[in-house]
Amino acid sequence: MERHYHGPVLDVGIGAGQFVSSRAGTFGFDVNPAGVAWLNERGAFADLYASQWRALTMWDVLEHIDEPELAVQQASEYVFVSIPIFTDAGDILRSHHFRKNEHIWYFTDDGIKGWFAEQGFECAEQNTIECQLGRKGVASYAFRRV
Repeated sequence: MERHYHGPVLDVGIGAGQFVSSRAGTFGFDVNPAGVAWLNERGAFADLYASQWRALTMWDVLEHIDEPELAVQQASEYVFVSIPIFTDAGDILRSHHFRKNEHIWYFTDDGIKGWFAEQGFECAEQNTIECQLGRKGVASYAFRRV
């Protein structure tokens, strides 16, 4: 992310809060009441849908959002994403990332790039650093609004 953007960011779906805790100028949005409480205790909660943000991070989150187009439209400059990537439908069904009760969306590399293009973004970077760190099948992207 730092190769592309410096400034305030909203972390969508904070998990355990590591990213919010580790980076100055980072706020968080979550739907989990425990996550919201944690953010409020730190004065770091921000409503994703209340205003636009220059940048959003969605680490392992986009595939869980009912209407992801409404979320990414809140970014005026960048959306940074990590997400499981598949080669085809059969790959989805064989993958340990196939979670029919959790994941709403499944993407190929071309599919996620095409979907973001439809939302008005271009891919500024794609890497598989998460795979190198042991997270099989996960890619990271920097999408820049055009």
